[in-house]
Amino acid sequence: MDEVDFYLEDLKSKFRKLKNVGGYSKYYLSYSGGKDSHLLYWFIKEYSYPEFKDIEIVGINTYMEHHEILNRILKNSDVILMPKMKPFEIKEKYGIPCFSKVQDDFIDRWQKGCRSKSLVDRIERQTFIGKDGKERPHKFKLNSKARNLLLSGKLHRVSPKCCFYLKKKTAHDYEKKTGRRAILGVRGDESIMRKEQYKSCFTKTLKFTPLHDLTDELLNKIYSKYNIEIPSVYQHIERTGCMGCPYGSHYGDTEKELALLNDNQRKFVMEYFKESYEVLGIHNQTTIFDFIGSDKE
Repeated sequence: MDEVDFYLEDLKSKFRKLKNVGGYSKYYLSYSGGKDSHLLYWFIKEYSYPEFKDIEIVGINTYMEHHEILNRILKNSDVILMPKMKPFEIKEKYGIPCFSKVQDDFIDRWQKGCRSKSLVDRIERQTFIGKDGKERPHKFKLNSKARNLLLSGKLHRVSPKCCFYLKKKTAHDYEKKTGRRAILGVRGDESIMRKEQYKSCFTKTLKFTPLHDLTDELLNKIYSKYNIEIPSVYQHIERTGCMGCPYGSHYGDTEKELALLNDNQRKFVMEYFKESYEVLGIHNQTTIFDFIGSDKE
């Protein structure tokens, strides 16, 4: 047995733990159509079928998915959820993403008038006093551009609540209605914050995160060995989410995503994220063929 099949058999043993916390029918797979959640879909529906057939596959149409990913959600989900608020309604009421979820949360609170000591320390001082009485820089603070624009009053309305209202609240409402808990395809390899947040198969609220210890390398080996379908969008970007989200700008993915979109999608996205794009210097003056050429070099 190679490392791929060893991992998959171990994944079966992890899933069997669900019998001790209400049974398989009390859980649902939160299916985004991306590589991680699709691996779990394949594991449930093909590799281990029919052992975990009582697990419902639930997708969310956020209005912001790549067509290829949305088609996957519509095809593979048992239930399709729709957010109660649409993107431009969220923008008008709360603002839009810009720098990162952590920084945007600080900005959102500041713009709403919060001046708690911890927030002031992060934004104005950018330091804190440790238990030893020494002043140290904050691990999580605003970058200089965000800080200068915010304190000068030149920053547009910024908020990370787009993700919350399109995805998290939609899922939460479904869980409250059905009594089911989520199976999440989150992995520690995706970010430092996720590595700190997801260290075992279950969260404190008993959400199931069986891929928390799966590495990028092993994920790709599983896909390769079993010839699991990979959407073509992954030939150009590492991760998919909402189309054109500014949070991908740190990896250069936002510009690549814009080049992948059709004219109507690109127009919608550039209007929705307009102010954040202007701050971040994101412009779509390329086509996907430019990236295909650069990938070959």
